[in-house]
Amino acid sequence: MNKTMLTSALLCGSALVMTGCQTVEGQMQTGNPLSQPALKSTINAVAGNKNEVGQVFLRPVDGGVQVYGKLMNLQPGKTVSLHIHETGSCADMGKAAGGHFNPDNKPHSNPDDMNGHAGDLPNLTANADGVATINYVNKKISVADAGKYSVNRLAFIVHSGADDYTSQPAGNAGDRVACGIIEKN
Repeated sequence: MNKTMLTSALLCGSALVMTGCQTVEGQMQTGNPLSQPALKSTINAVAGNKNEVGQVFLRPVDGGVQVYGKLMNLQPGKTVSLHIHETGSCADMGKAAGGHFNPDNKPHSNPDDMNGHAGDLPNLTANADGVATINYVNKKISVADAGKYSVNRLAFIVHSGADDYTSQPAGNAGDRVACGIIEKN
């Protein structure tokens, strides 16, 4: 093998190894795949053994905050809802998290409606393996340490059903089945 072919093979192999070793969160990001999330949340069931059901990450991007991650061990084909809630507590089966994060006191709506709750997020549907992913840019929140729109130290809540994006005050999404505190990465 000549020197040029060997160099090319080594460069190609190195590129393959480097791209194949990205973390799950790196694979879901848009833009720079090596940038770190500013905030993260490990989400656990609120009942029983309180097993981990997923992780969600947040990072600033052009136009908002990218919310990305996955939930696991869901019923295949089941649609659940994920919201950011106003208090950073998972006590009392997630009820201590309060209502949806809503710093401007707006009505509940779909996540893309700028006149809805800041904590509204898209519904998630589990695949055949019981995994649901989220990769969404929320234009109504901030990852700053503090401030009116900051979600640092608030909570994610997973509800047992789909959000209908209409019913007030919270979309008729069902029971709170999992919760995670949003904190610095």
